[in-house]
Amino acid sequence: MQQSLVKYIEELKDTTAQKASIERDLHIASGIQMGMLPKNFPTRADRDDVQLYASLTPAKEVGGDLFDFYFRDEKLFFCIGDVSGKGVPASLFMAVTRSIFRTVSAHESMPDSIVATMNETIADMNETNMFVTLFVGVLDLPTGLLRYCNAGHDAPLLVGAGVGELPCDPNIPVGFMPSWQYTLQEAEIYTGTTIFLFTDGLTEAEDATHAQFQMERITEVATQALSRQQQEPRQLIDLMTDAVHQFVADAEQSDDLTMMGIQYIKNK
Repeated sequence: MQQSLVKYIEELKDTTAQKASIERDLHIASGIQMGMLPKNFPTRADRDDVQLYASLTPAKEVGGDLFDFYFRDEKLFFCIGDVSGKGVPASLFMAVTRSIFRTVSAHESMPDSIVATMNETIADMNETNMFVTLFVGVLDLPTGLLRYCNAGHDAPLLVGAGVGELPCDPNIPVGFMPSWQYTLQEAEIYTGTTIFLFTDGLTEAEDATHAQFQMERITEVATQALSRQQQEPRQLIDLMTDAVHQFVADAEQSDDLTMMGIQYIKNK
């Protein structure tokens, strides 16, 4: 019995050490993943044409949501995405997707071409049959013209003169079919309008009874924000974060949650 107890203690020590090593590696991986995302968000103090804010909260140490943006040739290039699954596999897929977005969009300005090239590249290397829903937009800053391509992602909200969904074609997510023809869409974004983008971690956030936050509540919060003139990106995301936290209460977070707000502020 004494020998068995000593053996059990040694095995427990080894297991604890292995667990600590895994947790340490996951913590480092989380830092690397979050470090890939933009940190400096433009405000009215920085620019006279657009301001932006975003947040990403993974359900585990690492997750599969992503967002990105940058400026080139008087245009704002941006994307938001949600990889199938969770944890380490999703985080690796997320990192690859974000890197491919940066590489492709550096030489291409049309969102449908960006998504099509990303899809072809990812589908050719996708032996695990994972996929990513993706929304890619290019906002022309002098004119407010938004060109965009949706790949199976939730339609963004436009919060300005009112609150409504941006019309989105039902394309398939990236990674399924390398030859899929993605569609290009356009919309004029008026001064003061905020484009609110999110992943399904918002719509599908669950409380303790497994009831979901759903689109109706998102629209309600956005409408309240507009009525209070709090539709600037950070204000809107803070209000939405508070609302979903109150709804979920003590329930465990079930999915990665990402939100991004882009407000066009240029006087044309």
